Amino acid sequence: MDNFKIKSCSNDKLGLVKRSHQYCLILLCLVALIGCQDSNEDNKISPPNVVFIMMDDFGYGQFGVFSDSITTADFPPFFVKLVDSLQGYSLDKSLEFSKRAMPTLKSLSENGLLFNKAFTSSSLCAPSRVGIATGAYQNKLGFYTNTDVEAKGIEKGSHLVEQLKKLSYNTAHIGKWHIGRRDKTLINGILEKHDLSGVKRWSRFRNTHPQAYNEIINSGYLGSVRNEHHPLNNGFDYYYGYNHWASQYYNDVNVWENFEHVGIQKEYNTDVFTDKALDFIEAQIEKKDPFFVQIHYHAVHDSIEPVAPKKYLERFKSSSPHLNNFYAHVHGVDQNIKRIVSFLKNNNLYDNTVIVFTSDNGAMSGGVYSGHKTGSPLPGNAPFSGHKGNYYQGGIRIPLLFHWPSGIKIQGVSESLVSTMDIMPSVIDLAGGKVPENIDGKSLRPIFEQSPKKVVHQNLIWAGVQSSRWGFLIAKSSKNHGNEGEHAPPAWAIIEGDYLLRFTGILEPRIYLDHMQGKKAVFELYNIKDDPAETMDIVYKMPEKALELAQTYFDKSKYFAPPQTWSKEKWLELINSKNNLLKSEWARP
Repeated sequence: MDNFKIKSCSNDKLGLVKRSHQYCLILLCLVALIGCQDSNEDNKISPPNVVFIMMDDFGYGQFGVFSDSITTADFPPFFVKLVDSLQGYSLDKSLEFSKRAMPTLKSLSENGLLFNKAFTSSSLCAPSRVGIATGAYQNKLGFYTNTDVEAKGIEKGSHLVEQLKKLSYNTAHIGKWHIGRRDKTLINGILEKHDLSGVKRWSRFRNTHPQAYNEIINSGYLGSVRNEHHPLNNGFDYYYGYNHWASQYYNDVNVWENFEHVGIQKEYNTDVFTDKALDFIEAQIEKKDPFFVQIHYHAVHDSIEPVAPKKYLERFKSSSPHLNNFYAHVHGVDQNIKRIVSFLKNNNLYDNTVIVFTSDNGAMSGGVYSGHKTGSPLPGNAPFSGHKGNYYQGGIRIPLLFHWPSGIKIQGVSESLVSTMDIMPSVIDLAGGKVPENIDGKSLRPIFEQSPKKVVHQNLIWAGVQSSRWGFLIAKSSKNHGNEGEHAPPAWAIIEGDYLLRFTGILEPRIYLDHMQGKKAVFELYNIKDDPAETMDIVYKMPEKALELAQTYFDKSKYFAPPQTWSKEKWLELINSKNNLLKSEWARP
């Protein structure tokens, strides 16, 4: 028995030692596992912050990085002729100023990925912005013109920023919204007060009922947005901006902050919008969640007569106040981007912040508003023809830049065909989210990670109005900015590879000076690599290519909806263009 006790005691001690070794081994494994997890966490890149900057009506040739590759010989000849006869500024100075105006963006471009073949989804601001917000062709909603968008507004839940909210992003929209209906409840009381209830065209009150007109303007109605289309009800946590095509540089009454009318925003709006963006970013520093801020500047929309602040203007000295002032406004945007970059660097946010820069459509180059407002100067959209409002390349080809030091390792210039519809899908993908499948935009991540030559779009298509009212081509019309649009023909276009095919509808008689007898609908084909200005129509030389592109357009556009307000007759002309195609002389066997 004593021997048994001794043996039992020994066995107990042995078991205790074994168990101790097992416990130690388990503990060591746990420590190692935790250490491994910590190591993985240290190596993991957290979701990036995003600053999405968009200028308004800023042209390809006005972007200093691109203007490095063009000469005055690339300027549109008719635009040059108008400048020589009406304004007389130096062509060389306009090119020089475009190259000097944006040193910050030039630096970001040299250290980021710049897209040389980027296009908007429309040549007009409101439809284009819907395409950006939803990542889809806005034509599917019946949006072809600005008034189409203003009549219906963005669909609830369709703004892709809501995908970022699912990823715990804090979000802000600052600047131009212009994708919702205005809040008409603001003017109902004013109209009733002046016994004008039921009147629809209140804009005509300027002369007939000036008091009522001024009350409506000062109420902030023009910049207002209905609740269902309001940024705060469509994925944004903070809003400071306006739901209108423009905001005056100074003393503007269109601006709202969240749901409250600001009253009069007195200071220069490029500076104020940046102040608001930096305030929002600063408030996020102590939070663990990433932020998404889109700053959609007013510059350089519409007339640019208001004089830019001296700190921006003094950089540009020529004999043309117009030329000096335009590039001062451009430089103002660049210097405010510099403020943002400096803030990000000073707060250790720069390396993990994606900066996106683009424009909503081509420049309103050289346009005249009723003889007293002048549009933006040369280089305009050079080397491309056309301007805002039409479907020459100048109306839809724009700068697009992505910059993310810790995430985008491929730098330089990409020649891949891309769209501004790709911006939000790319941001969602980079943030670790899932890009919705039922949209037309694509993530550009394969280009960022694999090759700048990676193909994400085989082709892109457009449909809308082919108008001259927003640029220098208005000088070739018998009409003016206020009334040319109702006569402008419809158009559609497709770009695939090096080719652009465009259909332009019937030209009415007595509208366009080059075709005063009118003109039947036409199809035109261009090799935009060899002929970027679209001067040599090759549809007769390559009818098979034109037929192939036309069929692709018809297949892709079959889901486009009737317009909200634009002429149904002109829209039907687009739909029936297939019949024109079959009747075309060049298309016959």
